[in-house]
Amino acid sequence: MRCEFPDNPRMSFASRRPWALYLATFATALLAAASAVYWALGLAEVAGQRMPRASVLVGSVAPDTKDLAHALGGDLALQTKPVETASTQYQLLGVVAGPVGKGYALLVVGGAAPKTYTVGAAVGEGQVLQSVSARGARIGSSLQGSTAFELSLPKPAGS
Repeated sequence: MRCEFPDNPRMSFASRRPWALYLATFATALLAAASAVYWALGLAEVAGQRMPRASVLVGSVAPDTKDLAHALGGDLALQTKPVETASTQYQLLGVVAGPVGKGYALLVVGGAAPKTYTVGAAVGEGQVLQSVSARGARIGSSLQGSTAFELSLPKPAGS
């Protein structure tokens, strides 16, 4: 039994409106589901691939020592003459001092290319980097032994 109201045309037309609304809702839900499936498959594909952990540059490309020395607090322009040390075999180009017992030093050993050493690392024959400070490094025969000599950075220009 269908009830129509001839005196009110809006009421008779209202029975067709929900189907359009249902159809629009269904289409929107279908698009949302399709989008979710698309992204889930894309993420599953990416998760299945092995990503490289880190890129390592292999070759004889040396870092720019001037920029590296500047980043570590040294001044390469002042390094044209050797730093006055007990041993002229070592040159200190920069330091990164961390908490007590931690840190890095950028050293030139025997005229070779600059290399970064951590506290406790062997620097040369029988020599170990004992400690680093804000503007210097200590080198000795062992980590806890006596200091053979101390290297220091030149004072910055203008101070």
